[in-house]
Amino acid sequence: MTQNPVESAAAREVPYAFQYTVPDEFIRLPDPTATEGWREALARLMPDADEEQLASATEQMRATLPGLSVGGEETVVLTAMCLGTEDVGGDERLSMGLLAVTAKPSGHHDRLLAAEGIYRAKEQKFFTGESDLQELDFDLGKGLQGRQDMLIAAKLPSGPGVMSASLRLLTLPARFAAETGIADIAETGEVVRPTLPMASLQLIIPAPRSYCVYVTISTPSVFLLDSYCGRLAQIGRTFTFDVPEEIKP
Repeated sequence: MTQNPVESAAAREVPYAFQYTVPDEFIRLPDPTATEGWREALARLMPDADEEQLASATEQMRATLPGLSVGGEETVVLTAMCLGTEDVGGDERLSMGLLAVTAKPSGHHDRLLAAEGIYRAKEQKFFTGESDLQELDFDLGKGLQGRQDMLIAAKLPSGPGVMSASLRLLTLPARFAAETGIADIAETGEVVRPTLPMASLQLIIPAPRSYCVYVTISTPSVFLLDSYCGRLAQIGRTFTFDVPEEIKP
């Protein structure tokens, strides 16, 4: 699935102009506010689901996706999902990942300095107060790994980028947990909010001028972290940017 420059942002003074490719297993999802297209997209992801299951999955997905956008000047370029199984130690395990590609202004003019600033900000957020960090040294990237987070300054064909992977426990909202039947009820009658392991992977790529692209994958399939890191790196290697005329050599 190859994506072209962002049409909705063409009117910007510095337009978002880039192309990239995502693996075929990702199925593009409709806009969260759309009324059409959801059943068709989820039917492709879950071919064995009945109408009731498709309707339930549609409502849950539409409720979840708006949280991907933080508002402001951020533009959501793509939301997509993959759902299937993958081999884990000889066993077939559920593989589910939610992909979002977004872009927003950054005001930078030097891509390397922008990437350095992003890396240092994430380093402080992830590792402040943490000791015994492991240094990572790959051919196309260097970084650090801690107890729950990994951070890499990456060299992509299109330029510098910053890749991170984090493991967290997500506490589900009480109402959602109760309505879906996955919550326990305490003796007091209160809903016990369950926790769900979640991996969040992100690649941030400063564009040639004035904006950054964010590629984010969220997955509860934490046992497939390496597989999803590979997918994220694969997407990052396909990025190309249309360079503004005034800064071309």
